Amino acid sequence: MSKHHHHHRDGASRFKERSLNAIVFRHKLEKYLKLALTVVAILMVLAVIYVYTLA
Repeated sequence: MSKHHHHHRDGASRFKERSLNAIVFRHKLEKYLKLALTVVAILMVLAVIYVYTLA
């Protein structure tokens, strides 16, 4: 009989997995936030140009 139980995880491996998941989540969140801010900045520039061309 083998004494290895791969399905039982200790606290350290659970902590490591949660940490890695948090890092991946944060990275994706930053990417989408940067994209959103870029879109907002472009829209603001276009709005300013639009307003000044009417004046």
